[in-house]
Amino acid sequence: TLLFSVVSRVDDVEKAVTMDVKRPGDLVYILGTTYPEMGASEYYAMLGFVGNSVPRVRFEEAKRRYVSLARAMSQGLVASCHDCSDGGLGVALAESAFSGDLGMVVDLAAIPSQRIETRDQLLFSESQSRFVVTVSQGHQKAFEEVMAGAGAALVGRVTQNRRLVMEDKGEKVVEAEIKELKKAWKRPLNW
Repeated sequence: TLLFSVVSRVDDVEKAVTMDVKRPGDLVYILGTTYPEMGASEYYAMLGFVGNSVPRVRFEEAKRRYVSLARAMSQGLVASCHDCSDGGLGVALAESAFSGDLGMVVDLAAIPSQRIETRDQLLFSESQSRFVVTVSQGHQKAFEEVMAGAGAALVGRVTQNRRLVMEDKGEKVVEAEIKELKKAWKRPLNW
């Protein structure tokens, strides 16, 4: 397993952004496009598969997204930010919600994707350079201006009710209490 550890100087620690959602009413954005790249994913490993469509980095898109996101963060427009890595988008949404002890309502149809045929591909693909970001309603316009052309889509809201709800064209696909999601996430570590 390749592991990168990075150390960097932070000029202003008060501008550091954590992964936990902060306030009910904040807007949930997905940055980046999801592709059917399930090869070597956690989801496939759980099912006993390997797959042959591994995630690839789309360098130019990724660079534009990272530069724009860094600008939005430096302007104080981003309340929380979490990468979509091991487990994909579904896991990143759950981790962001239970880390902040708040819920979310997410519209799966609004998530940027290409060639996705099933919901499990949408939720568990490990496509690169994607993020779950929350933004206060007061920063919506400024955030969207900074992120224009960098692949940002408004997909939902943070809620007080401590449930993760995912809908697709009006149909509830997922509805789970975040304490149960956190318990499932921690289960492999409980020994």
